[in-house]
Amino acid sequence: MGKIPGFIILIVLVSTIICAGCLNPAADAREWNSKGETDHVMGRYDEAVAAYDRAVSLDPSFGKAWRNRGLSLSLLNRTTEAEESFQKALSIDPNDMETLYYQALTRSHSGNYQGALESVNKSTSISPKNRDDAITLSRAWTLQGDILTDLGRMEEANQSFRKAHETMMSTI
Repeated sequence: MGKIPGFIILIVLVSTIICAGCLNPAADAREWNSKGETDHVMGRYDEAVAAYDRAVSLDPSFGKAWRNRGLSLSLLNRTTEAEESFQKALSIDPNDMETLYYQALTRSHSGNYQGALESVNKSTSISPKNRDDAITLSRAWTLQGDILTDLGRMEEANQSFRKAHETMMSTI
């Protein structure tokens, strides 16, 4: 009879150790972010926002989920909430080139050209660390050119478009 309680204690301990890996909020946050990315790609922006909400509730320091949330909100024309998400992402990583790009794009689409230029200028001031960053940088230079064109600043716009081309060519 003394061996059975010891065996039960061993089973409980092993189960606890195994389940400890199941209770990883950061891993769960990544899963919810992935679900949000899938919903976003499928055009289900409301569902994407709900998934990102879950991700950031599990891991409030998950900058990518905040950025993704902002992008989905932007596509729902909820620009104030999108801006708040981008600001949260940038408070976690002020040099996230992709967040700055999406923030600039959102600001531009809402007619906030000055704010868009501030974001895109910061984005283009960051050196790319890899090919993906270089592609984002090229997109940022293009966006800057588009904004400057809208503002009638053609010479500056042409310079931005040239930089976009040069940056993209460097990724080949």
